[in-house]
Amino acid sequence: MIHPLTVIHAGASIDESAQVWAFTVIGDGVTVGADAVIGSHCYIGRGTTIGRGVHIQTGVFLPNNSVVEDYAFIGPNVPFTDDRYPRSGNTAYLAEPPFIGHGASIGAGAVILPGIKIGAGSMVGAGSVVAKNVGIGDTIYGSAAKVKNGTDSFRSDFPPARA
Repeated sequence: MIHPLTVIHAGASIDESAQVWAFTVIGDGVTVGADAVIGSHCYIGRGTTIGRGVHIQTGVFLPNNSVVEDYAFIGPNVPFTDDRYPRSGNTAYLAEPPFIGHGASIGAGAVILPGIKIGAGSMVGAGSVVAKNVGIGDTIYGSAAKVKNGTDSFRSDFPPARA
């Protein structure tokens, strides 16, 4: 079942048993395996491989050339990134797509940084920011953004918050 409001680019191959919901974009050269389910409002970048029985929930962004092995689960609103230095006009852009292993599970709203490999059977907790590879069968969770440059206080020239 492919919803009629899905955009599928030329060269994509979607197994007839897969389901793809509305407002999802499937890039050129994408392969979607048997019994996979892709929710609405997803972006699946060019050349991505999605295995058999994979479940990708609403709002997921997978960059070009990502690999999602069989039976992996990706919760809603999980962005995977592939640009280590995301600045407008970056001419030194080097794509580092993610790899998600067989049966791995990624909770809602987790953010996966460039080039991360998530091992088979591992679990990533909801809302986690994943900055290092995840080992086979590991469970990880949490996020702790820290000030690297500057101070922990607001600048005095910032406009006041609106009520």
